Amino acid sequence: MKRLTIAIAATLLTAQAAFAQQFAGPPPRGGAPPIEKIAQELGLDETQKAEVQKIFATERAKHESERAQADSSGVRPTPEEMQAKMAERDLELTQQLSGVLTADQLAKFKALQEERRQHMRNGPPPPRPAN
Repeated sequence: MKRLTIAIAATLLTAQAAFAQQFAGPPPRGGAPPIEKIAQELGLDETQKAEVQKIFATERAKHESERAQADSSGVRPTPEEMQAKMAERDLELTQQLSGVLTADQLAKFKALQEERRQHMRNGPPPPRPAN
């Protein structure tokens, strides 16, 4: 009986370790890192790519700071407040990017941003035709 208990325990520990290993870390993303994908889709040169990456990093840090502040206050914003804040962030991001991107690149970025939002709301978009 003792051997059976030890065998079952060993089997369970092995299965648990294998299961934990399978899901360790974030799920793999398809393709290149986000800035590489954006650079490719928008046709950014190296200077633009560096500037866009800097703008995104600044915006991300600001967003995380605002989120931490909201979390520490214990007050959750209403959906309307969140939408207004998102619209404000979008406007600010667009203004910053307009100094770096061409008009065509900026229009394409806005289209990609809207496509991403639709994906978040409704699931993945249909596949794009190959260029």
